[in-house]
Amino acid sequence: MDHTNESYDHEPNSLPFSTIDINQQNEIISVPDDTRTENQPVPLPDREYYYSMKHLQEGRRGQRAEDSELPRRVKRFYKNQDDLIDVFERVDGARAENEADKDAYQQKRDREQRMSKILARVSLVANIALLILKIVAAVISHSLSVVSSVIDSAVDLATSVILLWAWRAIKKRDLYQYPQGRTRLEPIAIVILSVIMCAASVLVIYESINTITNDAGYFTEVNTTKTLSEIDMSALPISAMAVTIVSKAILFFLCYRIKTPTMSALSSDHQNDVASNIVALICGLIGSFAYKQSINEKLIFIDPIGAILISFYIIFTWIRQANAQVKRLSGFTADPQFLSQITWITYHHSPLIEKIDTVRAFYFGTSFLVEVDIVLREDMMLKEAHNIGESLQKKIEELPEVERAFVHVDYEYSHSPGDEHRVV
Repeated sequence: MDHTNESYDHEPNSLPFSTIDINQQNEIISVPDDTRTENQPVPLPDREYYYSMKHLQEGRRGQRAEDSELPRRVKRFYKNQDDLIDVFERVDGARAENEADKDAYQQKRDREQRMSKILARVSLVANIALLILKIVAAVISHSLSVVSSVIDSAVDLATSVILLWAWRAIKKRDLYQYPQGRTRLEPIAIVILSVIMCAASVLVIYESINTITNDAGYFTEVNTTKTLSEIDMSALPISAMAVTIVSKAILFFLCYRIKTPTMSALSSDHQNDVASNIVALICGLIGSFAYKQSINEKLIFIDPIGAILISFYIIFTWIRQANAQVKRLSGFTADPQFLSQITWITYHHSPLIEKIDTVRAFYFGTSFLVEVDIVLREDMMLKEAHNIGESLQKKIEELPEVERAFVHVDYEYSHSPGDEHRVV
């Protein structure tokens, strides 16, 4: 549902049964009448009940035996509808929880921050130890796949250092130079890391191509003086790679459980390391066996090819990570489901709100900046209007995704919302 320029009456007859994406609403138009009649909203005499959580829960589709015969678009519509009801249940439950215990959310955030700090330091120590171990393995094995893994670990170390610096900088607030804090340092740090990671991977690709060219000359040229690139995967390199894979897998599962941008970047990094080190170990072993002529000599190409594949995988994953962070820094809009949460909270905030004029939410670094325009009575006292707007602002800012919320109070809704601000 597009909440940007919509005007909502605070009377139930002017609102749909549930707030959903307009694309989802359009999909259901083509559904046969006999398929959708069971879930059509039925007008109820009690207008408050009509928009209550209980009534929304009654609209849940759930899993049914006849669903297998429905068109795919219809099944997707029902799934999206159930997902949206789940969101409203979480919002309604969180509101009740905050009323019962206002400190619960802050305690949860504090725990997440402490765990983020601990895991960032553990990752830093682990990256230092694994980097030293893999440097020794690369020197002994001469495997390009292992070398690419060493470069990956070196950038991992830079990742941990930069993210720790960003975390410390964010914690040290300066209300004069940075009135709104420095939370945007996290996505900025991730973008910088993606550039470093991609540059290092390009260097590995370049060296791998040179090795492939040299080894190809050994097989194709007559009376050549070229020799095959030496690869010796002995017990130490194999052990180093195995320890790296296990360590990174454990760190990935620990970081993945904490939903913060820093931990998201670290968990993605650890996940990439598990995949890249498995490929490096396999390709290094094949190249080593080929060099020792235990298998076909031409399979020695597997080692530099593996290094190239690892490098392209790293480049792809970090470009995707950077793209997501650039969107956040650029003020990318929130998804319709989150806008529905804000609309739901605003609608149920106060019976004195006559209309919901505009709801906007867009990224402001790691979290959302929310703008809500509500319409109150023209003759309402300033004190009462202020209290309604301020309490709504605080309620919206209790959502973990929201960094800052602004509530604009108006007495009419005939003007265009875009007329209130300069277009940039």
